[in-house]
Amino acid sequence: MKLWSIYLFFGILLLFSSYSIINKDSPETLILGDWEEVSWKYEKLDYNNKLDFSINDLLKKEICQDLIIHEAETWRFNSDKSLTFLENGIIKEDLKWNVKGRGNILELQHKNEIIEGYQVVTISKDKLIIQFHSDLQIKGIVRIAFKRIKNAQEV
Repeated sequence: MKLWSIYLFFGILLLFSSYSIINKDSPETLILGDWEEVSWKYEKLDYNNKLDFSINDLLKKEICQDLIIHEAETWRFNSDKSLTFLENGIIKEDLKWNVKGRGNILELQHKNEIIEGYQVVTISKDKLIIQFHSDLQIKGIVRIAFKRIKNAQEV
């Protein structure tokens, strides 16, 4: 009788785990839609004894000087794996995106075959945080935060 109850317990546990895994939104599904850039922050560095500080526009331009940085208000991730950068509703650039690994790497591929890599820190229905390493003026990690833009269809 005890053996039967142990098998029942593990059977129910297996069914519940399978259901949870199947119904979980994947990073590739969560990232679809329009995202607005909210902030840029440096992390993991020693700048005036601070470990975390916001980046102003002047410092952002200096960091971005030799990098491919997308200065757009909106990042639109489409289901066909295309990414559109919009500024005031006008398309600035189109490229391809791909989520790799366990959903923790975001790759952006430009038309000239240059590939950018970002680490996905957080992705949820309303929040996206990506980061990249900066070895320029101040060594550290640049963290970019986004919030989802609710479209009329989503509301």
